[in-house]
Amino acid sequence: MKNIIFLFLTFLSIHVYAQRSCGTDEYMKQKLQDPEFKAKYEARQALFKQEFKKNAHSANSKKVTIKIPVAIHFPNGNPSDRTCLEALSRRQMDVLNADFRSTNTDISKWSAARTHYPGINAGSMDIQFELATSNHPPGMGLTDGNPSVTVGYNFGNGSDTDANWAGYVNIVVKDIDGLGVAPLGGSPANGDATEIDHKAFGTDSGCGAIAPQAPYHLGRTVTHEIGHFLNLFHTWGDAGSCTEDDNVNDTPNIDNPTYGCATPGSVVMCNNKSLTMNYMDYPDDTCAYMFTAGQAARSLAYLNTIISEFKSGVLSNNHFESENSFAILSNPVENELRLRTANNILAKDATLQIFDLRGASVLKTALDGNLYEQNINVSTLHGGLYIIRVTSGSHKLHRKIIIR
Repeated sequence: MKNIIFLFLTFLSIHVYAQRSCGTDEYMKQKLQDPEFKAKYEARQALFKQEFKKNAHSANSKKVTIKIPVAIHFPNGNPSDRTCLEALSRRQMDVLNADFRSTNTDISKWSAARTHYPGINAGSMDIQFELATSNHPPGMGLTDGNPSVTVGYNFGNGSDTDANWAGYVNIVVKDIDGLGVAPLGGSPANGDATEIDHKAFGTDSGCGAIAPQAPYHLGRTVTHEIGHFLNLFHTWGDAGSCTEDDNVNDTPNIDNPTYGCATPGSVVMCNNKSLTMNYMDYPDDTCAYMFTAGQAARSLAYLNTIISEFKSGVLSNNHFESENSFAILSNPVENELRLRTANNILAKDATLQIFDLRGASVLKTALDGNLYEQNINVSTLHGGLYIIRVTSGSHKLHRKIIIR
């Protein structure tokens, strides 16, 4: 009888461990008890709401790729495994970018699954997560050209922030309770950490004790937690009731997570079919493959809110990238030219110059390389077609605009 009980308890413990878990809800409840943290959090959320409202009707505007500097930390990693850990980190970055850009191979499953979810579309975000390679914080033993991967560095002395790594999306890989935890609406300026269990980071074979294990072996735990960092709730909200929601219009209202690999459309809660393959639910890695368009819009609005917090000059591609470098929003232009640039591309001497069709310069102004979006007053110019030239160092790019 004792053996039967032992086997049952063993099975139960394995079963519980095999379910996805995320500590973000509990983490936020605890952190929001701190008045200073709460004030900063509410201030960022207020700015986010303004940004989200401002861009609610600009879904078809031309956008630029937003580059996000990432640093990955292995506090308990073995320095002799550095090469292996850097390769593991790059594989995780590949997963993260594919998932957020909706270029993951398993997004093809959505073609059949979407018949159960009319009106819901998969979301894509024109963002790129990159391991930083330049201007590393001092004292880390990292040189230019090497990726921002620390091995054996005690991030934040064991806390959830580190001022040395302010300006990055920080991912700390270590042994934790659950699979991952991240701040809801994280702050790069604060040096916030997203923590991932050492058995749920990366893909393929690992590096010693730091090795992904099924069913969390495809890097989707990081996708889930970075979703929180970019202000996404779990799909069931944070209260677990049919009256609560995740503040995203196109995700079905549900009251509980779904674990494992449920058949699309098979789980019904609150009279809705649960979007069981969504990254912000609790599926196994092999059955998680999409954000919705509404989730993408929410994350991009939050990213626009915190874009100035990212450290500049740390990415290898710190230069213009042809058509993706900057965009003119709301063209034709009335009174004010709204310019959006990819972060980390403008030199200190960057300028914007406007020419009429005769080639005469009619306006020239300096650009602020620390701003992601900036407005230029063109109310003194007559209506017509103009050429814009943005100059940054030795790079020059041109656009056409119409001023009404």
